[in-house]
Amino acid sequence: MDLTKHAPRSVYDTLGGMRFLPRAIDKMRAEIAGTTGEYNARTGFGTRLFDLLGVDADGFEAIVRAHDTDDGVLEGLLAHKHPEAVAVAAFNDRVESHPEGDPEAQERHRTMLEKAGLGHRTDIVTMADRLDLDDGREVPQGGHLGKGLAKH
Repeated sequence: MDLTKHAPRSVYDTLGGMRFLPRAIDKMRAEIAGTTGEYNARTGFGTRLFDLLGVDADGFEAIVRAHDTDDGVLEGLLAHKHPEAVAVAAFNDRVESHPEGDPEAQERHRTMLEKAGLGHRTDIVTMADRLDLDDGREVPQGGHLGKGLAKH
């Protein structure tokens, strides 16, 4: 995985029903390969995913190193801890709506949009949509949630 050449998968992609997990795997594989570019596999929203899965960044890295496929990584994670469906649903909702309800995080979100030259996209209110934009993906006017695309 070389994140100096292309972006990791979208925050909206799922594995085992969990949003962000494919992206976290891509970022960790890039870290292992030394090709993270501007991405970081150990901080940010990934830490919330690690909490859901009952691992820390080093434990997640060990599981990714031990498995060549996404399904293998998922199997390794679930053997460690199988989060309850309600916890996964709450995590997914948080992924899709962050930074809703957190004024400080909302301000950081707006600042990041402006720094990326996207300050005009006042319709982008979630981290997930901002990351998709940062990664070069198209995000509909109103964002994914505004178009009912995020929740499947």
